[in-house]
Amino acid sequence: AKSDGTLHPVQQAWLDEDAILCGYCQAGQIMAAVDLLSRKPKPSDTDIDGIANLCRCGTYPRIRGAIQRAGTAMQGKSK
Repeated sequence: AKSDGTLHPVQQAWLDEDAILCGYCQAGQIMAAVDLLSRKPKPSDTDIDGIANLCRCGTYPRIRGAIQRAGTAMQGKSK
């Protein structure tokens, strides 16, 4: 988060998509998502599935939705 408390678009998308269950893997998932979006602003499902971090709770559909939402938000800010 920024010093004013504003969340990174990936962090906000994680909350919006309710991607967090137990939280065990979330730091790694979020860092991997930021990395992926820095390389591929519009990742495909295959790109997202290529993230090697494992989620014990199986929230992969929510994680995918959060990454797609964050990508859209980040593209909007770059215009």
